[in-house]
Amino acid sequence: MKKFAGLLKKEWVLYRTWLFVGVFIGIMLSMVVPYLIRRLNDGFTMENQLSFAFSILVLILGGFFSILQFLASMRHDLKSKEIWLHSTSSIAQLVGVKIVFSLIGYAIFNLIFVSIAIYKVKDELVGNFAQVLLFLLFIVAIIVILQLMMFVIMVLFLAFNLQMKHLIGRFSIVITMVTFFFSMDLWFKFTESELYDNIFHHVEIPLTWLDQYFPKIPTTELLLGSFYAVEEVATIIFVAILFTIATKWLEKVVLR
Repeated sequence: MKKFAGLLKKEWVLYRTWLFVGVFIGIMLSMVVPYLIRRLNDGFTMENQLSFAFSILVLILGGFFSILQFLASMRHDLKSKEIWLHSTSSIAQLVGVKIVFSLIGYAIFNLIFVSIAIYKVKDELVGNFAQVLLFLLFIVAIIVILQLMMFVIMVLFLAFNLQMKHLIGRFSIVITMVTFFFSMDLWFKFTESELYDNIFHHVEIPLTWLDQYFPKIPTTELLLGSFYAVEEVATIIFVAILFTIATKWLEKVVLR
């Protein structure tokens, strides 16, 4: 545990600036820019709506910014392979720490800007503080889980890119990008297929009971739907297997 904390502290020292810069730019976009527009235009009366829209934009851009930070961290260590070659930790542990650090930063970022977005539409919410807080945490948890999956996929394709770079040189990035988008397209088509439904859509658990714990939005109906236990368990297993394959492959490429 001390080793993990030490590695996490190292990531904080090296990449905390990314978080600070991201939050600063986000605040400028979501709060300062709408305020300046209102000050420069006396007839402008939609500051809160514009701020909400900019907050959503910041959240979208934050996802890409988080991926860039993670890849920058990976690239830094890959350029100095001795860091990994002489480390007492495994490649899986080193990569895992980077993922954990990036997820913590991403969670903090989302807590800030989802809070701002909710605050800007607070007059449209019907509920107490506890309901709003639970709604906030629920949204952030979903976003962070999705980002975790994306980080694992990034590790896999980073290993693929390094493998291709060894074989064909700089053209490998083109092959990697084409393979990435082609794989994502195939995956989305598979998840929408009847075969996917027959395999994974079993043991349905409705989420409508959560409605009572979230604030109400009179102008919008919150549709939580259901989730399938088989699908969720399979996803957890799949991500774990993918992480193992990705780190083993990366280890093989780095130690070549």
